[in-house]
Formats: sequence, structure tokens, C-alpha cells
Amino acid sequence: MQNSTQLKPEHLLCAAGGLLVGAWRVENKVKEAAQSRAEHDDPELVAVTCEEIGEVLDQWEPESYETEDDFVFDLGSHLDQESSCEVEVMPGIAGTKPDVLVEDVLALEVKVNPNKAELDRCVGQCAGYSRRWVTWIVLIDTPPSKIGWLENLLADKGLDHILVWSFS
Repeated sequence: MQNSTQLKPEHLLCAAGGLLVGAWRVENKVKEAAQSRAEHDDPELVAVTCEEIGEVLDQWEPESYETEDDFVFDLGSHLDQESSCEVEVMPGIAGTKPDVLVEDVLALEVKVNPNKAELDRCVGQCAGYSRRWVTWIVLIDTPPSKIGWLENLLADKGLDHILVWSFS
């Protein structure tokens, strides 16, 4: 006669499988929650836009300017000329104002060697932008220690989906 309280291997496999499925669902829910409205609404447009802009951004060689706005306009002009995407520079949309908005799906925030207060503000801005758009931060003339600090801060805040680009 078999003891009814003894676990069978099939029961253990079912339990383990259930745990794996549950963990997978939780992970997908977390990833989905981090997605912007643009990614939910039109994931294909987002993917195509991010790929094209990533390639064009890689080719950008910023000139030396006096103000952050000059860098923003230079970047906007470069993206507009070198991509097939619709590029808006400093659009004021519903109380937000990303530096560059591409195809209404990708927001870029530009900072030139920001201090800690500017980086903190940037994280807040980008957290807000990332609800609506995929969001990237473009740092210019920023030391590696600040870039690392920013990337760690974004990760600590659960914002590691916000990419950081760096230019010297």
C-alpha cells in the first residue's frame, strides 16, 4: 500500500513547471510595465525608428558649442538630414519638453557635462518622458565617472530601459 502523503516525481515536476510559468509571467508583466505608451501602441514603428536613429546617432560628431541648446539644434539637424524620420526640436507637448522628439515615439534629452543636480533633474525628466516615449539620454563632454553614476542611478530606480549615449 502506498503512502498518500508521499510526493510523486510528477507532482514535483508540475509544481516546478508552475513556478517557472509564474516567474515568466511576472517577468513579462514587469517588462511590459516599463514600456512606454509608444511601445504599446506601435511596437513596429518604435523598433524601426530606434534602429535607424541609433545608427544615425552613432555617426554624429558634435561640434564645439557654447550652449546646450546649440548642441540640441545641431543634433536635431543631423537626425533630420541623415534619417527618414520626422524630427522635432524642443517640442512643447502637454507640459513636457524633450530636447528632440523623433516620430512621436523617441525622446532624446541632451546634457553637456551636467553636475549632480542637473543629472538628478534629468532622471526625473526622463522618467516622465519614458511613460509616453522610448527615452534616451545624450551626454556630451561628460566624464566616465558621471556616466557610470547616471547609469547606476537609472538602474537603481528601475529605469535601466533608458539608454545613455555619450559623446566627447
